[in-house]
Parts: sequence; C-alpha cells; structure tokens
Amino acid sequence: MLDTSVVSALAPGRDMHVPAHLAPWLTDRAHQLYLPCIAVAELAQGIAKLRRSGGIERAARLQNWLDGLVAGYAGRILPLDAQVAQVLGEMSDAAWAAGRHPGFADVAIAALVQSNRLCLLTRNLKHFEPLGVPCHDPFVLPLPT
Repeated sequence: MLDTSVVSALAPGRDMHVPAHLAPWLTDRAHQLYLPCIAVAELAQGIAKLRRSGGIERAARLQNWLDGLVAGYAGRILPLDAQVAQVLGEMSDAAWAAGRHPGFADVAIAALVQSNRLCLLTRNLKHFEPLGVPCHDPFVLPLPT
C-alpha cells in the first residue's frame, strides 16, 4: 500500500525528486498496489489549502492529477470500515499507552495495512515502525518483491 508521502512525491512538479529505480518498479506492480482512503483525503486537503492560499492554477493541475489517481486506483482504494476502525482503536490505545502520540491519519493507515495484511511503502518509517506494521521506504534500495 502506498502512503501519502510516496504518492505526493509522484505529484506533478515533484517527480524530479523521485529516484530513477522507483517509477519502473511502481509501473510493473501497479495492479498490486493499493491506496488508503486517508491518502486521498490528505491530498485533497493539500490541494484545498493551495487553492485557498491563491495557487489556483497549480491546485487545478493537482486536482486533475488526483482525479486521475482515484480513477486509476478504482477498486484498490481501501476504505475505513467497522473492522478496520476496531483495529485502529486498539492500535491507537497501544501507542498512547507506550507514550507515543501518532496522529489519527497515521494510525488509520497502519490499521488498513494490518487489516489487509499489506506492506506500507512510506517515506516516514519513524511514524509507522513503532506501530508494528510492515513498512519500507521505496526510495531506498532494495525494494520489496
């Protein structure tokens, strides 16, 4: 599953920061990859903030990109349902009990990873490793098989 940090790095205008090995790897596995609904919400929030602050043209380009992303991942955008919500609640409590205070979005993504038995591709390992879910930074070789 792709975390928001990876998806946003692939946004128009940011692709120059993506390592050469990553785009072909993602393309080869496109049918196996999932997006959390939380990533769609976080991307939409960023676009709305950009639009509100006056970046109308860039916001429009990013909205078109997001619309294409959502269409391309149709059927592979994982929702928060009651089962995932229960896992989320347990993970959140365990994190708080351990003295960590992850945000709702990160715990929700971690709960989706755990509930669907996936590996999370993220640039923010420090956010997800303490939550006990399999994760990897796809900007760093070797990539998972």
